[in-house]
Amino acid sequence: MIKVIFFDFDGTISQTRNILEKLFFEVLDKIDFKYNKSKIKKLFGMKIEEILKKLNMDERLREKIKNLYYKSLIERVYLSSLSLCSSVKPLFELRRRYKMVIVSNSENIFLKMAIKKLKLGRLFDEVYGADDFSTKDKMLKKLFKKYNINQKEAIYIGDRFSDVVFAKKAGCYSVAIHNNCSWSSLKEIKKYSPDFIIKNFKDLKKIIKKINKEKDLFS
Repeated sequence: MIKVIFFDFDGTISQTRNILEKLFFEVLDKIDFKYNKSKIKKLFGMKIEEILKKLNMDERLREKIKNLYYKSLIERVYLSSLSLCSSVKPLFELRRRYKMVIVSNSENIFLKMAIKKLKLGRLFDEVYGADDFSTKDKMLKKLFKKYNINQKEAIYIGDRFSDVVFAKKAGCYSVAIHNNCSWSSLKEIKKYSPDFIIKNFKDLKKIIKKINKEKDLFS
């Protein structure tokens, strides 16, 4: 029986890639850092700290960029028109029965602002960002203990192939969501064999029903 549903945020709940990518490149340009744009785009979805390390930056420069990035991000989120990847109405229906938790590689300061702007505060029980953990699978295992559940009583939903990998490492059900909002291609996602692939959250209700084998769950 599923008891907790965990979610990624960027590309899963909200369409944020354009905002985050544009801002990141603006910051790099501001400090005159030379970079390969296509290389960096392949890294997006990872923690900002990990991206900067892969660009071979020293700690001092990484801190400078992060400070500039997050300062600008606060202003950008307030002024931007964030949108949902798909309707969350099915999630509010599921919310009556299941605990819902965000585990995202975005930092908490961004997640809290974005959730507030999208008016999703009542949807999620807890929100964990990049500053709360080293890797998603380790955080998921920690939360299994916190909520006193085993791994097969949880689902992790994400739009990137790496989300499938983290879910499998944690031992819970991996659900990949793929639509126009997703950061990974369907081909990439299928390569890592998620337990389920959905297009929207309406499909999620069917998945949970199948896992729980309760014919009258949503009747």
